[in-house]
Amino acid sequence: MRITNQLQSRQNLLNYQSSAAKNYDSIEKLSAHMKITKPYEDVGIYVDATRLDYEATTLEQIKEATTKASEFAKNTDQTLNDFADTLDSFKVKLIQAANSGEHSTTSRVAIANDLKAMRDQLVSISNTAINGQYLFSGTAVDTKPISADGTYNGNGNNIEVLAGSNLTVPFNIPGEGLFLGRDNDYAKQVTTNITLINKHEELNPQTVNEEYMRLTDEIYKFIGTDYRTSAKIAADGKMNYTTDFTRDKVATLPPTVIFMQGQRPSGESFSTKFELSADAKVSDLLEQMGRAMGNTDTNKVVEVSINKDAQIQMTNLQNGNEMMSFSIFGLTEQQGTAAQNTLWDTDTIKKETSLEDIKKAVTDGKVHLTSFISSPNYVSPDDGIAMSTDYDKVNFANKGATVQNNTSQIVRKDNSFATNNTRLSEVAGLSSGQIGAVGGGDPNAAGTTLAKADNLILDVTAKNGKRYQATIDFNGTQVTDPVTKVVTTYPTITIRQPPFQPDKAVYQGNFYKTFWNEQIDPNANPPRQIGNQAKMVETDDLSFKEINDMLTILASGDLDKMNGRDETKGAVTQDKLNEAYAAFEETFLQASVSVESTMNHRGLITLKDKTTSATNIKIAMYQDHGGNDYPADVGTANTKSASVLSFNKNDAVTIDRPSIDLFADLDDMIEAVFNGDFYGNANGVNPRTSGVQGAIERLDHIMDHVNKIHAIAGTNSRHITDTNERATTLYLNVAEVKSSVIDADYGELAMQFQNNLLAYQAMLQATSKINQISLLNYM
Repeated sequence: MRITNQLQSRQNLLNYQSSAAKNYDSIEKLSAHMKITKPYEDVGIYVDATRLDYEATTLEQIKEATTKASEFAKNTDQTLNDFADTLDSFKVKLIQAANSGEHSTTSRVAIANDLKAMRDQLVSISNTAINGQYLFSGTAVDTKPISADGTYNGNGNNIEVLAGSNLTVPFNIPGEGLFLGRDNDYAKQVTTNITLINKHEELNPQTVNEEYMRLTDEIYKFIGTDYRTSAKIAADGKMNYTTDFTRDKVATLPPTVIFMQGQRPSGESFSTKFELSADAKVSDLLEQMGRAMGNTDTNKVVEVSINKDAQIQMTNLQNGNEMMSFSIFGLTEQQGTAAQNTLWDTDTIKKETSLEDIKKAVTDGKVHLTSFISSPNYVSPDDGIAMSTDYDKVNFANKGATVQNNTSQIVRKDNSFATNNTRLSEVAGLSSGQIGAVGGGDPNAAGTTLAKADNLILDVTAKNGKRYQATIDFNGTQVTDPVTKVVTTYPTITIRQPPFQPDKAVYQGNFYKTFWNEQIDPNANPPRQIGNQAKMVETDDLSFKEINDMLTILASGDLDKMNGRDETKGAVTQDKLNEAYAAFEETFLQASVSVESTMNHRGLITLKDKTTSATNIKIAMYQDHGGNDYPADVGTANTKSASVLSFNKNDAVTIDRPSIDLFADLDDMIEAVFNGDFYGNANGVNPRTSGVQGAIERLDHIMDHVNKIHAIAGTNSRHITDTNERATTLYLNVAEVKSSVIDADYGELAMQFQNNLLAYQAMLQATSKINQISLLNYM
């Protein structure tokens, strides 16, 4: 075989390139410190190395993120520790203030000022920021969480840090849960604010100090000489402590009829009345109150007791339940003079159903009233006078530019606070067993839908002084589908001005909203979708937004663009609905420039007058029962639904409830100390406070709530620290495994390089020798 120069040259070049490549590969691996430098060199090693590299990178990111998050969480933990310490000091001062007999006015006010300073310190602590980020604002870390007035401005969102593949861990404490949270292991507690005095003992010549009623005392003792009218007392004198209250004479004294209404823990509204004989005991009164609230022989839903201040306390036995309230008063027949022939006897009292008639009879001195609850600062929209007989027909409270009701609207299904989007049917105290009108029970059964409820009255005095009374008839408009025969009910609203005459209305119509109609307009050229169209709101879909929008319009006092409209009569066409909504929207937008009404974070209707610092707007919202406020028959088994919607109630005062509003609660406590309200007192500066005594119990709840949140913060901090330590350990482990998979053995690579180098040199030498061969070597 003949070996040509060309073949020889090509083979030499191939050997050179191969040896050089091996040397370069060895040098590259030595330089990279890896077994392979290209995926195709060993696919198994490459896949394992890539996976381990991803895990190492992820763990590195976790380490970096958790290091920053750990600092945030630790600062949160420490800040909550300072917060809790300040609350401890606050409680010490509050207990000091509770010792009413030890303080002069100056001393008490000094304590109140100390409490206010601590409250301001808590605001400062709440606004702690680290590296420009506020700790308690949720994800709105650049927003100061607490305003000077205690308003929370952040959100309830968690900031989360990566803790693993598809795993995140929260490391912040949102202020919404801290300052406006709820504790489902706490119950609602309420109390009357009038101390029951033993008026019988006052007739005892030996009595020096007032005596309070106790469980074993008889009913006649808190009526005493009031079994006689003042005219009878003036003529014949007071009743005798001994001779007029012997056992046989007590048996002949007229009974007291107790009138009670409110909301049961089930959310069902009720009104009832029951009779107590003169020799019945206070314990009998409490038992009947419990039965009215839903207690049975085998099941208790509330606990009713009398405290050391002889005030009736009621506790909801279902923890976490916000729904429970009651109003109560008693009426007793009196013995009058011969001229007083219009006095109510017991039979008349037992048959009475109208709160308006009762109020007039009490005012005219026809019957004796025993009050348990009173709020003298409340005002009736009709006569400007509030009595203990008034229930929810009272004006909202005015505070500066704001008008606000006192009764949180609670969604029965989950005990949450109502928002603008909440339907009235979801909070209504409908029939027992119904969780709102929509989606629960037979919609045609009495009491299960707002269509069966009494009319709702919106009595508003506008900012310009005009007074309007808007009547919402939940059963106002009924439309029957011609095919299915299903009847749909729409509420109507009729607005009148004084004098309120049925046949004279400023406006009458329905509630409207728009929807997007995707149907094609057949008359359009070119064809197009119909677009936004107006429709009437159904009764059980009526929301608080529609109510608040109407309050905004009424409070502005300008309804000119709505005047004369009546969409409840004649054929309802789409054009008429669109026109009605357009008129409403134009009026609302104009009104909202100066007035705004909305639901706040505690389900309270809050209207703000934007043009003044002290508004003269007045609002009352109540249902018109047409004189049927109470059932005709006596006995707790005889109840009626009463007000299924109540917004401002002269009811029992709240001591504690599952939800908290931390700074608002602290402000109430400080106010109680400033005013010297040591317990619930209808004659105090603020009749709606449970006083310093109630404040201590409320503060215990707040402190426990903060401690729970503090524990969560500590857990988060520990979790993040553990995650960081675990990520560090895992990173080292992954790095070690990765090293064993991909990292080169320097000795092995050096030997391979040396072998390749020797082979390369041998190849060069052999090539050199072969290239020297020619015919001259054989000559």
